[in-house]
Amino acid sequence: MTGSLSLSSAPGIDLDQIGLGEERRRVLIIDDEPQSVFLLKSILMKAGFDVLGACSGEEAIQKCVQVSPDVILLDLMMPEMDGWETYRHLREVTEAPVIIISALDSKDLVVRGIEGGAEDYLTKPFHAAELIARINRLFTRKRQDQPARSLYFPKVDMRLDLDTCEVKLRGKTIYLPGKAFEVLAVLARNAPRMVTDEAIAMEVWGTDNDRTQNRIKHLIFILRQNLEEKPSNPLLIINRGGMGYRLATEGS
Repeated sequence: MTGSLSLSSAPGIDLDQIGLGEERRRVLIIDDEPQSVFLLKSILMKAGFDVLGACSGEEAIQKCVQVSPDVILLDLMMPEMDGWETYRHLREVTEAPVIIISALDSKDLVVRGIEGGAEDYLTKPFHAAELIARINRLFTRKRQDQPARSLYFPKVDMRLDLDTCEVKLRGKTIYLPGKAFEVLAVLARNAPRMVTDEAIAMEVWGTDNDRTQNRIKHLIFILRQNLEEKPSNPLLIINRGGMGYRLATEGS
């Protein structure tokens, strides 16, 4: 690893020293040389990543289960359980992308690694900036692959944040009780189609009975009180007798 790196990112933390912290960008470094682990930790922490290290395949698997890293750096040349065997065991416990790091500069090894499922192969020595760029590429792709965590309906100017359970309707932020938001989310994901009471119950509670049917009616009442301009004459959450409910996202 060569070169210096000047970055404005907030520094990362060493999870081996302080334990599991708040969820950020976590990188697991697997190398049988403690000095290599230390150096890689320093580079990645300066770039804003949270890091932890393992000097054996067995330790790596344990830490992978404990921490659920976002990216794994794996050295091939390790005693006892080598990099290839470690990789096979890692795939049993995580889907995190793996970058193979090795002093072995062989096209056959690169092909074997990539065809085996590794995301990248980096030959030692390398520049710190190159490593950071390759890791950042994986995080960028991960964000692009993630399903949308919010739903927006422009004709009624309503957005649902599926992570915070927050609703923004015509510029106003509305916080709903948990189950009320879940019912609204079911309607939103199916909008503007009608959703039966049974389908709502199965989605929210995993069962359908008289109790869940009564709960749905109560939660629809709460939703209308919070979202409708005139709850007694609803224009957003519509029901058809005996059919169910729908979210009228097409506007008036």
